[in-house]
Amino acid sequence: MHISNLLLPLLTLSISTPAVSAVHINPHHNKKSLSTSAQKQIKREGVLASAQKNKVKRLVKKKKRATCQVKFNATSIVTSSSTEATSSSTSIVNDDTSAIPTLTNANEWANATGTATSTSSWETESASSSSSSVQPSSTTSASSSESTSSSGWFKVEEWSGNSFFDNVNFWEWSDPTHGTVDYLNSGDAWNSGLISINSNNRAVMAVDTTQVVSDARKSIRIHGNKIFTGGLVLMDAYHMPTGCGTWPAWWSNGPNWPEGGEIDILEGINDFSQNQVSLHTGNGCTMPNTMNNNQVGQLTTGSFDSYNCASYATSNQGCGVRDSTDSNAYGAPFNAIGGGVYAMRWSKAGITVWFFPRTNIPSDITADAPNPSSWGTPMANFPSDDCSPYQFFYDHFNIFDTTLCGDWAGADGVWNYAGYAGQDQSCAASTGYSTCSDYVLNNGAAFADAYWEVSYVKYFNSTSEV
Repeated sequence: MHISNLLLPLLTLSISTPAVSAVHINPHHNKKSLSTSAQKQIKREGVLASAQKNKVKRLVKKKKRATCQVKFNATSIVTSSSTEATSSSTSIVNDDTSAIPTLTNANEWANATGTATSTSSWETESASSSSSSVQPSSTTSASSSESTSSSGWFKVEEWSGNSFFDNVNFWEWSDPTHGTVDYLNSGDAWNSGLISINSNNRAVMAVDTTQVVSDARKSIRIHGNKIFTGGLVLMDAYHMPTGCGTWPAWWSNGPNWPEGGEIDILEGINDFSQNQVSLHTGNGCTMPNTMNNNQVGQLTTGSFDSYNCASYATSNQGCGVRDSTDSNAYGAPFNAIGGGVYAMRWSKAGITVWFFPRTNIPSDITADAPNPSSWGTPMANFPSDDCSPYQFFYDHFNIFDTTLCGDWAGADGVWNYAGYAGQDQSCAASTGYSTCSDYVLNNGAAFADAYWEVSYVKYFNSTSEV
């Protein structure tokens, strides 16, 4: 998740603090402090006990979100201290804060490392340094999987139904991308109704629709427990957040950002109708100038070398591919067709992303026997020619979030600009507000469609491709 001036090829954004998402920084905070595992467990169990009586499932109305603003509770995340693990150092790269010149609120940032599940059959090897080559996590045998496809991919984990939120941790600290947003912890998220499992057995993550709020609007950001290096991850969503002021993303992140890499799979802002897939890495990862020949999307351009994925060298631009071909892969068009499946393959060949609309999901995906070789031209294809997928990417965890405004959606040049990524009218023009924050704080009803409705997230591994 990032801000990128590659999104505006004809416009130079005047932004002094571009986003640095999920940077691993020592967890010292001015406003909130990190609780110990035991404290979190007591807190969560207390919330669960009081809310259990009100356990309700609600159907998500795609046009009228108010029905989802009810209390709902399920087994929360209670992770023992023995299973919590930080996959790498939580300090800024080389402990030098000057390495991130745009970072202005270091004391407000939290450690964004995921929590490894002790029962995971897909273990990863720790990275000894950002320059070393990390081996993929391919030690699992196919016999331990639930299903194995003819291509050799086998499922190792699934988040779905009532247990969906058991697989994640809730980010409850300041937004690293400076959004007008207040992320809730697990207990508050359940009790406020911003998360639920609806009657279709899908996970819902919403934004508060109180009409007027003072400082920030409540929202959800979750980090997956599974730590993985290489593999195939599928996400089936029926609805994603959309509308002016929103900045939703489904992505994965590694330690010591950007050294462990970042893969933005589904991301955009405001009224975009086109998805952008992006990579952010440490120095040294570049893409070939022929990459557009092997993907549906097109490499975006900007003020820096579009083939260079290094974040520091490109003012956090990285390398991104925007999909202007699939007319229903993002935003309101995505929701209108009931969404679909996004697939991200991280293999020896590189990093590849596909999108399949609801009416065209391959039968091998439905059968839990994915065969990427039969899926055709991908939305984005980042080959490994000059970017080792295990040197520049390792120890990732998945993230869902919906921030509001922030360094990308709320930038003056973006809020007042139109004509790209499928957005024909600027948000300033369509809302009548000169700033994103003023709009977000005073128009809760406008965020009725700012919610995720996710059927599942599934992880697959391969002994040959990974």
